[in-house]
Amino acid sequence: MSKILYIWELGGGYGHTAAFLPVAQQLKQQGHEVIFVLKNLEYASTLLGSDGFSFLQAPVSWPGTNALLPPVSYPGILKNVGYSDETGLYSRVCAWQTLFKYLTPNLLILDHAPTALLAARNVKTPRATFGTGFYSPPRFNPLPGLRPWQPISENELLRTESPILGVINSVLRRLGTDLLGVMADLFDVEENFLCTFLELDHYPQRNNAIYWGPSLYQSGGNEPLWPSIGDKKIFAYLKHDYPRLDDLLQQLSASPNSVLVHIPGTTPAFIQKHASANLHISPRPVKLAEISQQCDLAICHGGAGTLAAFLLSGKPLLLLPLQLEQLLSSRNVANLGAGICVASEIKKPNFRSLISDMLSHRKYTLAAEDFAKKYASFSPGKQALDISNRCEALAQQEHR
Repeated sequence: MSKILYIWELGGGYGHTAAFLPVAQQLKQQGHEVIFVLKNLEYASTLLGSDGFSFLQAPVSWPGTNALLPPVSYPGILKNVGYSDETGLYSRVCAWQTLFKYLTPNLLILDHAPTALLAARNVKTPRATFGTGFYSPPRFNPLPGLRPWQPISENELLRTESPILGVINSVLRRLGTDLLGVMADLFDVEENFLCTFLELDHYPQRNNAIYWGPSLYQSGGNEPLWPSIGDKKIFAYLKHDYPRLDDLLQQLSASPNSVLVHIPGTTPAFIQKHASANLHISPRPVKLAEISQQCDLAICHGGAGTLAAFLLSGKPLLLLPLQLEQLLSSRNVANLGAGICVASEIKKPNFRSLISDMLSHRKYTLAAEDFAKKYASFSPGKQALDISNRCEALAQQEHR
């Protein structure tokens, strides 16, 4: 039996944990121990409790009070999470190394976990990155820009990258570990589980990539309970911090459709305020496999696993991104013709008009159905099994 650590360090929501859960279940069936080391424990017991997985708090950077600059590339993301502070970064790397020392894993699975990657550079444990393309940039020097609609010069990318690389190497020097020659060396791992499709990759310039397909958490959650009235079925997965949430719910309630909304952790008072005869709100997840088959249209913020599940069912999407990763995913769907992206800069979107347009014009559904036909052979269960088998092989080999 091998001991496998799944590590999630950056990002929000429960999508990261949920994405790896089908693989973890396969690994457990194969006799391995899987321990989850998580940035946020809020939904850990809900997602992992029934399977009996152990979970721990990850060593993470506390958010500061300074305004964050929009990152131009992956090093900009690192800057925003404390990589300008050598002392703090060194402490977190040491904390990760202590965790590895006491848990003695045979394999590290790293989901948007750059500091854990740094800490693992001088251990013998094999490493694999896991997640969407956003967390695993192409191995270019310098690392490419994150906004393809805003061309950024190589000199600007280097100016962003060089100071962060300097801080990282100062930390590695203190640890007596080999330095990074270029920032891309950070992602020098034994396997890169790129869990997406080519059309949904956040980096369109990636070369010779192996795509494992999206990781979908489809079986967990409650049975969907749709309102009994309404012409079409609309499912929405929304966050409380979406600035136009109240307006969207009001327009959905005023529409002639049957609407089911999942808002994680919402309160009974909020549900009572916004629910209506044709709009139900669930604070708990609903079964994605069933929802994606039953609905006519999905609304979400652009989470990679969520939008992939609906596209694979041939359902169009209205996308309301809250941050850069979701914006890139949403633009990819819009480029396919399978959805509409409403950028956060739009102050008063006419949701009702957009929804009416998407339901009355078949072009969005047809584009989504074309995507579903292209990947009709994709099986989330087989993907989870293939990844778990590769993890099993990695856990049994000597590092490098």
